[in-house]
Amino acid sequence: MKTTIGSAGGVSIGEQSILIRDDRAILVRMTVGDLIRFHRRTVKTRLTQEELAFRSGISFEHLNRIENYRAGVSIEVLDRIAHGIGFDRLSEFLRLDQKGIL
Repeated sequence: MKTTIGSAGGVSIGEQSILIRDDRAILVRMTVGDLIRFHRRTVKTRLTQEELAFRSGISFEHLNRIENYRAGVSIEVLDRIAHGIGFDRLSEFLRLDQKGIL
């Protein structure tokens, strides 16, 4: 799922577009949640939320809130999620193509 930021402050996620004023915290939550969901569903193992939460050492409820934009995530937890999916480094997790997300 691709997340892009338009020049007028709109955000496109896949086929859906939404308008976000200047609340960057919401945008970060959406980007991180979508990125986790993307990797969780497309890796070879195709992990469920329960499986990824267990591998990451966090609760299913916390992972669900992160993926659904209802909770922020620390770098430490994001690193644990990336390792739970199978990435050796957080920087690999944050890249979807050669140019990367960040």
